[in-house]
Amino acid sequence: MKAKLEYGAKEIDIDIADEKIMGVLTGPEIPGLSFTEISSIITDGLTKDAPVGIKNKKIVIIIPDNTRLWARGDLYIPVIINSLESMGVLMNNIKIVLALGTHPEHDSSLFPSLAGESTIGRVEILNSANKDTSRLTYKGKTIHGTDLYVTKEADEAEHVIIFGGALHHIIAGFGGGRKYILPGIAGYDSIQHNHSLAMLPDGKPHPNVYQANLDCNPVHEDMTSAAELFLKGKTSTLISVAANGNGDIIWAGVGDWKEEFLRGCEQLNRAGSVFINEPGDFAIISAGGHRKDGQLYQSTKALFNTYPALKEGADILFFAECREGSGSEMFEKFLTDYRGNPGALGSELVKNFNMGSYVAYRVIDILTRYRVTLVSSFSREVTEKFGFHYTGDIGGYLEKLKGNGFIIPSAENILPILKK
Repeated sequence: MKAKLEYGAKEIDIDIADEKIMGVLTGPEIPGLSFTEISSIITDGLTKDAPVGIKNKKIVIIIPDNTRLWARGDLYIPVIINSLESMGVLMNNIKIVLALGTHPEHDSSLFPSLAGESTIGRVEILNSANKDTSRLTYKGKTIHGTDLYVTKEADEAEHVIIFGGALHHIIAGFGGGRKYILPGIAGYDSIQHNHSLAMLPDGKPHPNVYQANLDCNPVHEDMTSAAELFLKGKTSTLISVAANGNGDIIWAGVGDWKEEFLRGCEQLNRAGSVFINEPGDFAIISAGGHRKDGQLYQSTKALFNTYPALKEGADILFFAECREGSGSEMFEKFLTDYRGNPGALGSELVKNFNMGSYVAYRVIDILTRYRVTLVSSFSREVTEKFGFHYTGDIGGYLEKLKGNGFIIPSAENILPILKK
């Protein structure tokens, strides 16, 4: 079987015996929507959902950072801006805040890829505050005891528009919606406390914290409580999108932030969940190309989706260019320092939680239970330092694979589910 896997801005051809492949997991064939169709949904939705007196309100548009380029903010933020302008909103009443969470601040040179070229110069674009306490406002305590601090410029708005995509997430169950408030525009300490709910006091992961689960998930509950605190006294609209296994946007919704978030989760499951009859001996996966595989930290989402489809000890051939490096100094440090010892890191997380170290914990756990070979821009030395296996001969690797397995061309978008 021949297949193409995205790697950075190019494709890598693979060739493997047909009898070894149990399936190519891409999800159901749901066609993507056109730019015109999505634009119409956004424009109509914003018009119908607009609060009374919107043209006189201070508005903030909260948008994803450069780890969520697949949502195509470069295309659809200008649609939002134009829609608001047609309602009589003055451009100096609008601010865009990038929901960075704990990610590094973005240089203004990246703004066109996040908000569209035509947006630059029309409205002010800001990074969220993160550790800049001078730009944080206290909003209260969540149901799980998180002291919520949010970016001041976002809190000053009277009307909040959130734009972003639904995605399976290792601790929140699903990304999108309420997650653009916490962690999105929240302060560093608020984020760390929220994410620490993913661990039990004994250093083990919380049993209800995993991909595609919202039921009794304390991280999700806390994020929802935080969004309620932030949005109290404000009007708001969520613009949510969901993609199929190829990364094409197949759904867009505009409306109430709770309702549209849940609708987005349903659409994501419809397009991105694949039921399999039995686990495989191996998986050949891609993080999904240049909009998703810029850094190792974000690319690992593909790993978190993949391992439930495999037998313990299975092989994973993982394509992720990682042209920007590891993506997090903390993640890199813990990935290296605790290589092969997830239990020790779990105990450390209970005492001093950090999301970068938590992601490292989850990756190390996978690397101890599966044989993961990373094909990236990292050298052999760096690849192995991180705990991955290395190959410079993809063809030879494929020939030696034993058993039967899956190809997952865009593993960040596909969640395999074993039939019970």
